Amino acid sequence: MKQNLKFILSVLAGNAILAFSICAFVVPNDIMLGGSNGIAFAIQHFLPIRLSVISAVINVSLFLLGLVFMGWKFAGASILSTIVYPLILAVFETLPLQTLFHENIVISALFCGILCGCGIGMVIRVGGSTGGMDIPPCILQKYKGIPVGTSLMVFDTLVVLVQVLIKGTDGILLSLLVIMVISFTVNKVVVSGEKKIEIIIVSPEYQKIRREILGKIDCGVTMLDIETGYEGLKQQAILSVVYANKYPEIRKTALQIDKNAFIVAADVTNVNGKGYTLARNPENV
Repeated sequence: MKQNLKFILSVLAGNAILAFSICAFVVPNDIMLGGSNGIAFAIQHFLPIRLSVISAVINVSLFLLGLVFMGWKFAGASILSTIVYPLILAVFETLPLQTLFHENIVISALFCGILCGCGIGMVIRVGGSTGGMDIPPCILQKYKGIPVGTSLMVFDTLVVLVQVLIKGTDGILLSLLVIMVISFTVNKVVVSGEKKIEIIIVSPEYQKIRREILGKIDCGVTMLDIETGYEGLKQQAILSVVYANKYPEIRKTALQIDKNAFIVAADVTNVNGKGYTLARNPENV
């Protein structure tokens, strides 16, 4: 229940932030963005079809794509976003937001990118989707490991470039700035609070340290067979990849057991396996 509530609240909050940024920054400054709306606009220029019909076809197609490759939970978030986003957008449209932020168009673009990125990132972080063109990037992240923000930037840039062929180059630099800021922010929000540290501990007391990490700190370890360079002693080293907030406790524990322990720590950008992309205890799934 707690996880479901967190999921729903994150999707609602993310869509609210996204809708606010659209009304407060995109509409007043006429910023070209990518996404399904940008694709629909480009198609309408060549085909005499209503924009709403084109958008509906694109969104339904992307929804089915997400359902096939990402599952029902992801698809459910897309439906929730599809329902909630227009409602929140309608509320913000009634407020005088267009007159609040108009001092500097570049500053407005930066804030637009940050808020849009935060909104999209909050939804993607909990395994959901805001619908539309963030579905293909989510699929690429799952199967190819490409960060969502990176592929989202590529897709949105291509969509904007198509619009440039129709509307001209006015505002293209501003649009590209917004897209780059969105990409950067999405990647940061998705991984925020989940930074990992790789730790290697070399100590003759490796068995005691190993037991403390496994039992007291509840982190996984891997034992490596090594030979010390100076004395030529064969022993084992401890390798562990943990969330960053666990590192100080592990370091403190190792030094309490052996004050001369050799400890190496480094940032890790991607981890796959038990405790991260897979459940640590499969029987509890």
